[in-house]
Amino acid sequence: MYPVTAVVCSIADPFAHLRVLTIDKVCELTTYTAQHIYRLERAGKFPSRLRLGANRVGWKLSDIETWFAERPKARPVTPVTRSDQDCS
Repeated sequence: MYPVTAVVCSIADPFAHLRVLTIDKVCELTTYTAQHIYRLERAGKFPSRLRLGANRVGWKLSDIETWFAERPKARPVTPVTRSDQDCS
């Protein structure tokens, strides 16, 4: 399963704003390590986690989806020309 598929499918879910993801699911969706997610969170570049209990935290799915939507789109790749080198 691709990370984008999981996010897109949850948009049709009327209770998506109530869903809470564990760090494992957030890592799976973002393809970032837990350490990198915590680092981005401290820098204010990732949604804040919610304290669910004494030893449990999670992230709202709707916050993660918003974060994905606000991410810059990929820039088009420009082909490298090798006019200065002879390929023969």
